[in-house]
Amino acid sequence: MSARKQLLRTVNKVIAPTGAQLYRAGADMEYALGWLARRDHGIASVLDLGAAQGNWSRMALDLFPQARVVGVDPLEERVPHLARLKAENPRFDFVSAVAGSEDGGTVELAVTEDLDGSSVNGTEGVVRRVPVHSLDAIAEMKGLTGPYFLKFDTHGFEKPILESAERVLEETRFIVMEAYNFRHTPQTLLFHEMIAYLEQRGFRVSHLVDVLNRPSDGALWQVDLMFARAEDPIFESNAFRNG
Repeated sequence: MSARKQLLRTVNKVIAPTGAQLYRAGADMEYALGWLARRDHGIASVLDLGAAQGNWSRMALDLFPQARVVGVDPLEERVPHLARLKAENPRFDFVSAVAGSEDGGTVELAVTEDLDGSSVNGTEGVVRRVPVHSLDAIAEMKGLTGPYFLKFDTHGFEKPILESAERVLEETRFIVMEAYNFRHTPQTLLFHEMIAYLEQRGFRVSHLVDVLNRPSDGALWQVDLMFARAEDPIFESNAFRNG
């Protein structure tokens, strides 16, 4: 979770007693996760890809009290935060690496000054090489079992990660993902391309939350999409009022 998103949610909580908010209820990540947590989801393992300081993982640990949560993040600067969360909660663990298709290899990561904008093969920041593990290998490494819930905050590197998750995807029920309107890295799939890509793999969009416009011109920059399996009961009805 980016610092900006965390600040926005914190401010919303502070001003909530006044009846005001910075964005409409039902259009934020907490709403979508709360909706999922109230369902009979059976999720056993949550993979937080791009775990940063572990704020999203903390939220997942609270909302899914029966699930194990594993954070994946390549930045050495994040290790103390994730290690602290691991010490606090036995259901949390982490891997200091990039998830990707080249299991056991390394990849170039462009690290931005604020860390939040760091991306594989990015054009901004100082380049360092970091280890890579496939998502299937990470699940095996940590002894995870399905059903899975996957969270992506991976700045355009989503497709290589999905390609590394043949076994995990078979048992994944829900995915939440930062998706983009601009191709800021060579491998970035734009949000409509990602919807089509995951539809081919048996997933449909259930929620659209946390719209972010870029400050330079106000154009849509990114949006968080939540996907559910196409056979999920949510898609059984096409009605608006009685869905």
